[in-house]
Amino acid sequence: MKKIFLPLSSILIFSFSVLAQIKEMDALIKPYVETNNFSGTVLVAQNGKIVFSKAYGQMNRSYKLMNTTQTKFYLASVSMIFTSAAIMKLAEEKKLLLEDRVSKYLPDYKQGNNLTLHNLLSQRSGIPAIGDNKNVDYDSITKFTHTPSSLIKYFKDDTLLFTPNSKFNHSRSDYIILAYIIEKITGKTFGNYLKETIFDPLNMTHTGHSAGEKEIVPNLAVGYAAIGHYAVENAYQIDWSSKTGHGSIYSTAEDLNKFATAIFNNSLLSKQSWEKIFTDYGNNVGYAWFIREHLNKRRLQMNGRSVGFSSYFGIYPDDKLAVIVLSNNYISLPPEIGKQLAAIVFRKPFTKTNITTAKLSPEQGNHFTGKYKFDDKFYIKNFEMGISFKDGNLSCTWGALIPVDEGKTRFNKFIQRDYWSDIEFIENSKGEIEAIMLDGQKGIKLKN
Repeated sequence: MKKIFLPLSSILIFSFSVLAQIKEMDALIKPYVETNNFSGTVLVAQNGKIVFSKAYGQMNRSYKLMNTTQTKFYLASVSMIFTSAAIMKLAEEKKLLLEDRVSKYLPDYKQGNNLTLHNLLSQRSGIPAIGDNKNVDYDSITKFTHTPSSLIKYFKDDTLLFTPNSKFNHSRSDYIILAYIIEKITGKTFGNYLKETIFDPLNMTHTGHSAGEKEIVPNLAVGYAAIGHYAVENAYQIDWSSKTGHGSIYSTAEDLNKFATAIFNNSLLSKQSWEKIFTDYGNNVGYAWFIREHLNKRRLQMNGRSVGFSSYFGIYPDDKLAVIVLSNNYISLPPEIGKQLAAIVFRKPFTKTNITTAKLSPEQGNHFTGKYKFDDKFYIKNFEMGISFKDGNLSCTWGALIPVDEGKTRFNKFIQRDYWSDIEFIENSKGEIEAIMLDGQKGIKLKN
């Protein structure tokens, strides 16, 4: 075999390029850490090699314990990707069919004859989430240990929100039923089946399902929530078994990268099964994954946010790139970090969010205050959002607004801290504020 030797100058240029990328990634994340908006771990891997892996902030602020690359985080909705993979494994083994009616496994569920496993996997069933029926408070449920069977009781008598397969609705109920079906078919608990079938074969030794509050998970981060504009506090405690099937998995960035490798290599499942998982069944949604374009590239991604934690898992299959961001902060920042990291890898331009701790003058702050009404296409139909000003800071109905520094004398762009939503105030020709744009949706300022 003929050996190819690269000139030393080419090797040095390549090394400096990689080091420059690493430095840029680190510089991107640090301002988020310094303002208490991010603490966690970040991993970027391409072509089977880790490009960037680093931990930030504290896993336990009370004891001043720092996050490491081995720290475990709850994944929230990213947990769903393992439920869908487990169902596909059972389908490969001919233990179920995706066209099976739910009634085959839940004969006493009155909507079972109207629904298939495919409807559940693609989140197009129309099953209401627990609490939507107003018969039970979902937050109270999360305080206690549950099994899939006990969780199903909270919605089994509900009518469907819409005709199956006509709409997409991100509802935890679909994946609770899937977890129940996994247990019924295998005779094993949901967590044990995932461990034996997915986690152990992939050597994901730091990943598991929380079966109840009495379980002790070593090296697990404490979850925090935003308070005010730049502080955090302990998030309230929940029993994560109440999220079985859709939000109960904890893991590390390194373990998730092993799962990404299985996807790239078509291992664990067949190529055909992975293709079914990553098919767009409507609304850019596959089986627990979103299928979207980013930077003119195909991206498979899932993100999660639940009490004290937020997460992002992005895969660019054509480039064999995985970007993973896990946080023990209840702020929806990881997806934004993930997209920015990918842009650095692909050497694509992106808008850096230059948040600042600067205070607004009373003149600036009072300029924005008032109520803004959105239309029926907003997250909450016809929602009225209040904007208030106090001690140099703006807030909205959903919490703190952090100024974005664009190098101008006045601020008009902000970040809603909890959901990390982009907010921009719109002036009319007289310099009066007439509207607000939140994630591209317009709210009209109401007259006093």
